[in-house]
Amino acid sequence: MRYLSLVFLAFFTISKGISQSKNDIIYLSDGTKEVNVKEIGQSNIKYTHPGEEVIYTINKFLVTKVEFESGRVEKFNSPLKPIKNILDVENVYITFNPDEMLGLHNLGSLFSKATGVTTLSSINNVNNRALTKLKYEAAMLGANAIYIGNQYQRGNQYGNEYTPGNSTQTSYSGMAFSNESLDLDEIEQVLINQKITPFQKITLKRNGWSPNVSTISVINEKGLREFVNIDKITREEDGIYVTIRDLRTKSNQLKVVKYDDNSIVLMERDGNGITNYQMLTENHQFVKNRIN
Repeated sequence: MRYLSLVFLAFFTISKGISQSKNDIIYLSDGTKEVNVKEIGQSNIKYTHPGEEVIYTINKFLVTKVEFESGRVEKFNSPLKPIKNILDVENVYITFNPDEMLGLHNLGSLFSKATGVTTLSSINNVNNRALTKLKYEAAMLGANAIYIGNQYQRGNQYGNEYTPGNSTQTSYSGMAFSNESLDLDEIEQVLINQKITPFQKITLKRNGWSPNVSTISVINEKGLREFVNIDKITREEDGIYVTIRDLRTKSNQLKVVKYDDNSIVLMERDGNGITNYQMLTENHQFVKNRIN
């Protein structure tokens, strides 16, 4: 009897030790982290690794849930949504809080300006137009989040016989971010091993109202789509760039900003605006239907 009691006591002690050594678990879209959560703030979560004292910080937008040592589970709903194309522009998240962009991928600077047509133009309408243009530019960079760093707004200024009037104007500047990262190895293999053909061109001028969408294609004498040659593939720290002489572009290098479902989106940008070129691979169903 005493032997059984000792066995039970040893088992209880070991079980208690195991339960006490259990840590908190942070669930991410690409895996989990076993940590000790120290604080859950408005924008981020602070934690330490087991057996360490250094405090790390992670964006709450990147966390789906936290399973605490006690067994309690706290879930988080991220406002960051996938942006497949410019039709999803309203899903682009906007914030004035830089802490909310912690740990996201920085895709570059943004600028947008809108001006009323007359001195009777609505300030709210002009402001909304500037914000929408900012979202379009972010989406065309492959982003789904915007941090606005600066905002300028001017109301309608009525003139007189000596001074001309000015219509209301709003401008925004900020940075584009994404919580998703491209698989550069996969994209590079697709570009090397598959033929591509142009499908669509989207252009957003700096002073334009909205993007201009047009269809582009390379057609042979039989009316069938032809593929373009990729002259050069360059892999840099911020992504993959391609050179396609068969595609009439302003710059020699186009950046890959999106890839899914055998569709590749290339981007070029200058002081006058931003342009996307949607390219379809030979395995895209639309291309197969047109060739066969």
